Amino acid sequence: MSIRRVGKADSPAAGSISSAKSRSVDSVSGEIFARHLADIAAVREPEAVDAVTATELVTAVSDREPTPHQRREQLLQTGELLDSLAALGRDIAAVGKNSSMELRSHLQKTRDLALRTLSDSPTTGLERDLLHRTTVLATVELAKSDRGDYK
Repeated sequence: MSIRRVGKADSPAAGSISSAKSRSVDSVSGEIFARHLADIAAVREPEAVDAVTATELVTAVSDREPTPHQRREQLLQTGELLDSLAALGRDIAAVGKNSSMELRSHLQKTRDLALRTLSDSPTTGLERDLLHRTTVLATVELAKSDRGDYK
């Protein structure tokens, strides 16, 4: 590879980028660096594996069993959601009557509270599953009534 000087038309100088002297120093230092890097990588690898396997022993917060208080709260909120859904269903079933905004807003509030509880509670348990399914049902019914399916 050669270098040409730009701007001096009378003497285009061409020469190699590196000389023999710098080439030998660079290759030796590069080899030393590569060996040093390989030594460090060989020492650090088992430590990294040990750190990863050690984290498997720690259980995640969301995987623990819910407390009795959390289970009771989830069951109470499921009951409130079911009551709100039943009231909305009775209102829709009444002839010539559209669903009232009060019932829909109450259902939306209880659904939002249930969503907050679901996000803060552990991911296991039958009570949580029941609350989750009821919350999905409430969300679907709210979307249907917003869309106008029950008119």
